[in-house]
Amino acid sequence: MRLGSRARAREERSRGGGGRRGGRRGGLIAGGVLALAALVTAGLVLAPGSGGGKGGDGGLAPTSAEQRPAGGSAKLPRTGTPVEVGTADGSKYRLATVGGGVSDDGVVTTFQSSPPSGTSFAYIEYVLTNPTGQKVLLDYPGDIFVRRDLVTKTARGRCMPQAGVPEDMCTPPTQSRVVRKLAGGDLIPGDGGDKYLSPGASYLVRATVDVPVARRLTRADMGLYVWKQLYMADQLAKQVPFPSK
Repeated sequence: MRLGSRARAREERSRGGGGRRGGRRGGLIAGGVLALAALVTAGLVLAPGSGGGKGGDGGLAPTSAEQRPAGGSAKLPRTGTPVEVGTADGSKYRLATVGGGVSDDGVVTTFQSSPPSGTSFAYIEYVLTNPTGQKVLLDYPGDIFVRRDLVTKTARGRCMPQAGVPEDMCTPPTQSRVVRKLAGGDLIPGDGGDKYLSPGASYLVRATVDVPVARRLTRADMGLYVWKQLYMADQLAKQVPFPSK
């Protein structure tokens, strides 16, 4: 009986010890899991792009300046090769053509009546940029030239040829306006109703001819040119090309 009791006691001590070792092992594993979870949580909070940074974009930055122009409010459109011109007083302007065509929709002209049947108004849109670090007077160096035979006969006397532009093209009176800001600051008000381009800013401009042209006019029948002596001095007119197709 004594031997059996001792055997049972050893067995019970063995079981009890194993349970304690198992409990310690379980506690270590549980602690490790909790520590790992804490590290993962901290990593999610501190990792870049997780939404923990400032701003409401979830920490995702644009991949290029084209997607979000600095200080601007719109994506820059695709343009042709830019042309830069300046005046004697140091003002500079950069022009880059976006596109063009004919439209009756929302055009700004001084034409007093509806255009004749089969005609419309030609327009060109371009990006106007102030490439300097100072404000410059808002001006529109570019003018539209169209094929002369596509201008209505009664208006051809108002369509002028210019040196450096193909002989079969002429420039009618043109109305230009800023459609919207693309990058940089807003237009700056000046004295007497003048406005100025903010330093480094870009704006979308629409130029519209002031006389009717044949509705069949296409981009191949028109162009944007800088020709005024104010910008070109003694140089010939310079074309601001459309983007390549």
